[in-house]
Amino acid sequence: MKNQVKINSKARCSLVASKLAFLSISALVSLGSVSKLSAQTEVERTQWFRDAKFGMFIHFGATERSVPQLPGMTRGERHEAAVRAFNPVDFDAGEWLKVAKDGGCKYIVFTTKHHDGFCKWDSALTEWDSIDQGEFKRDMVGELAEACKEMGLKLGCYYSVADWHHPEYHPYYSNRKDKEGNGFHYFPNEDANISKYMKFMYGQIEELCVKYEPSLFWFDGSSGFRPQERKRLLGQEDMMDLLHEHGAISNSRYGDDDGLRYVDYLTMGDNQAPPGSIGVGFEAAGTMNESWHYNPRDKDYKSVNELLRRLVTVVGKGGNYLLNVGPNDRGVIPESDVIRLKAMGDWLAKNGEAIYGTQAGPHQHGLSWGSITQRKVGKDTMLYLNVVDWPEDGIFELYGLNNDVMEASLLVSGEELEHSVKFHSQAGLKIHTIRVPGAAPDPNVSVIALKIRGDASMDQAYLQQNDGRVLLDSYKATIHERDFISDKPQRAVDFKTYTVPLKAEGIRPARMLTVEGLNMRGQALSWDFRMVEPGRFKVAVITMKEAPDYLLQVNVAGQSVKGAIENSEKIKTIELPSHLKEHVTDLGVIDIKNTGMQTLTLEVADDYEGSAPRIRGVSLIPIPGS
Repeated sequence: MKNQVKINSKARCSLVASKLAFLSISALVSLGSVSKLSAQTEVERTQWFRDAKFGMFIHFGATERSVPQLPGMTRGERHEAAVRAFNPVDFDAGEWLKVAKDGGCKYIVFTTKHHDGFCKWDSALTEWDSIDQGEFKRDMVGELAEACKEMGLKLGCYYSVADWHHPEYHPYYSNRKDKEGNGFHYFPNEDANISKYMKFMYGQIEELCVKYEPSLFWFDGSSGFRPQERKRLLGQEDMMDLLHEHGAISNSRYGDDDGLRYVDYLTMGDNQAPPGSIGVGFEAAGTMNESWHYNPRDKDYKSVNELLRRLVTVVGKGGNYLLNVGPNDRGVIPESDVIRLKAMGDWLAKNGEAIYGTQAGPHQHGLSWGSITQRKVGKDTMLYLNVVDWPEDGIFELYGLNNDVMEASLLVSGEELEHSVKFHSQAGLKIHTIRVPGAAPDPNVSVIALKIRGDASMDQAYLQQNDGRVLLDSYKATIHERDFISDKPQRAVDFKTYTVPLKAEGIRPARMLTVEGLNMRGQALSWDFRMVEPGRFKVAVITMKEAPDYLLQVNVAGQSVKGAIENSEKIKTIELPSHLKEHVTDLGVIDIKNTGMQTLTLEVADDYEGSAPRIRGVSLIPIPGS
């Protein structure tokens, strides 16, 4: 069995001396500054993060492709060879941080230790690090920490709870399972003691805090601890106390704390964003292409337009966007990544007022044309309309804003825009009309700035979009069970489980912010929405898979359409990872003749014995000319 800790007498003496020195430093820090830091309120501790909005994720480490694949080598042996060959000769912390700074990022998150257990700093608690292994002999975390201070960026440390190399990490707790359900580990140890590993992990976290003073810890790989009896081993409250004492905050993946009982903010699923505001601070971490670490074969890059659209959409819903780069084996960030980040930085240099330091827009649901962000200015408020789909006719209509608009202008040029307002008495809402240039000021996202009187107030019902569509997401639908279930939330969002599947009776939240469990007659979801322009609409049900024997019925405006979830159109959405597509099933056509509030119900039309599809929502799509 491979041993990660120092084992010879000379190394053990060195380790003891290092530990004593480390503990002495820790004690001094505790006496000097911890009391002040621990007195911070939650708001004070997280304010910088809420204001930052945009960060750069960096996945980097030893890769098995860097060494010859000799016959008979196990994966663990290949990885150990890769660690010993680790030598990113062109690594320059300043260059990495320049890419982040030029990209408009306010913080970085670096993979200090990924699932493979290889540490990219000089750790006193293991030899499995970038100083004691291979030819590199440099402390990457230390160099990045210094560069962050010089450039005014916050340092975040990614740290994997799972460790496939440490001898005391039992495969039972692994975040990766094979087809038989066995946990992954390079060198399984039947006598592994997870309590010893936890002491090692806590020691490393404190070591990182003391030596490098990171502002954030981005935990990952704790899915093996989801059962309550295992989760206690993590000591979530103790870990958060440790971080907060050192002025650092934590994401929710330390024990999958979606309810934010202990941690500071929610991390969404990879490459995922919510369909609307969910009422908590969150971060959406995403990739440039399909890979987290550098993969020379992966050429499926997202366009600058898509990346900017993801940014403004995430920020408009109250979140941060953490965009990943994967440096190559020599430690250089690929030019494809640099070009895209530079383009985003150029956009933010002009439009950053609409992003940095803003809050989620005043409308809680998604908007087809883009997003809204806001900030207080004295007693009044600035609204920023981040428009992705610019109106070709030069007329932009904003539905549901109750405030008076004092000024309207293009953010970049300051050009004043004509604006008017009317109350649509039948629909029961205000419509603000803004005359804009026929051509979009920016090829990707153009920003209209509105100064409005007082605190922002918008209609909180689902609103028909200004392109005529009605978009209803399942996560905020009202749940209707066939039989009453005591103490059960009425909406999936109220369960506060955004990333982890929930085992519960009846209709419940599911992966990718969907709902599942609708498989019996009498079960349904319903939405209230406000119709502005009546007409003829195609009724589309959005699911995550097809099910030819699964029957659903939609009822709205006194009409019903029914059908099976089959022959679906598959579409890509920026709210899901690229490899996942929504299945859109056309159930039929309905006529809505009246404006104002309407109710739509999606119900199970027949008992279903299989695994019912996870439901994303329902859309009403206007038929041209109707």
